[in-house]
Amino acid sequence: MAGRKPKAPPGTQWRGDVLYSEFQIKGKAYRVSLKTDDPAIAKAAVDKLKHQIKNEVHHGIAPPRMFIDVLAEWKTFMEGKPGDRWDGQVGRKTFTRYCVSLVQLAPFLEDKRLPEIDGKLIGRIVRERGAVITKATVKRDLCALSSVMNFCVAHEYRDANPVLPWLKTVKERRDPIVEPRDEDIALVIKRARGMWPQLVQAALKTGIREDALIRAKRDWVNHERKEITVTDKGNKVRVIDLKPMGGYQLFAGLPGFAGKPWLFWRTEDKRVRADSKREATVIGDQIEDPAACFRREIALVADWAEENGVKFRPFTFHHLRHKHAIVWLRQGGNIYELQQRLGHSSIKQTEEYLKYVTPDQQRENTHGERKTA
Repeated sequence: MAGRKPKAPPGTQWRGDVLYSEFQIKGKAYRVSLKTDDPAIAKAAVDKLKHQIKNEVHHGIAPPRMFIDVLAEWKTFMEGKPGDRWDGQVGRKTFTRYCVSLVQLAPFLEDKRLPEIDGKLIGRIVRERGAVITKATVKRDLCALSSVMNFCVAHEYRDANPVLPWLKTVKERRDPIVEPRDEDIALVIKRARGMWPQLVQAALKTGIREDALIRAKRDWVNHERKEITVTDKGNKVRVIDLKPMGGYQLFAGLPGFAGKPWLFWRTEDKRVRADSKREATVIGDQIEDPAACFRREIALVADWAEENGVKFRPFTFHHLRHKHAIVWLRQGGNIYELQQRLGHSSIKQTEEYLKYVTPDQQRENTHGERKTA
């Protein structure tokens, strides 16, 4: 605090620029930092602390749980049973994203008891985080914190989840849907290495997400019914009809690798690092870090296009999912069937693709009828 410090409240004293408190209860000494230089805040904090300790010492009333302690319980619960296969309450990527968000929120939460995490604190998080990151990232942070608060409610550590009203308040701006050009997709299919040409075509014909395709196994394809069962976001199981758009012909023609279960597998013969005594090939194994791998393939195609004077507009793998949805609707596909194919929880999310078809096509997609001349 600049200038002359104000008088410390009773039971507190200055230590540098921060107020501390020292007191005794039933012969036990307590010395704590009040983490403030405001005398009024310090007095309220020390009174609250004394009240909590007296309740615990004299009446056996335990103080409210610390957020950091509950976080450890939540983490153990969310990870599930240890083992080779992920057994968590949510998908591995979702859990990792939650953990990253909670690390970012630590300065707001690590010294707080559960009752102190209220709507006012959540609002502060939204304001201060929103000043330096996007609304989408703020919302991801809130989703992570909401998961911890739901865990607290379920275990009766607190009565309500204070994050939920803010999740509804923070509006995420969605970027416009990008439809990759046919010629760009064709160039990637022609020049991409390994099984990426087949992966691109699989996404175009089915709308299945990249991670779900990478996890797919050969015996998940039902050749009699011409459909595939996949595990999608949040480990949700979905059955996709492969008959439309020639999807079954593609999946039925995929080459297998002896002794390996994957539909799409690694084709490069990359050995274990040089300092390892073990010699092992990775051909036929599951593709690792597919997002980064696809970005590398796109970069290689872009370099080739620039060298050869070919116009090329890069796209992400997720854009292929958009392309599938738009082509489905342009070909007269039903929007409710599309919702099931994409795994959308709300038809409103699927209806965003109606903007990319004509009014006549929209009527056919939703009502099964076209306007006649």
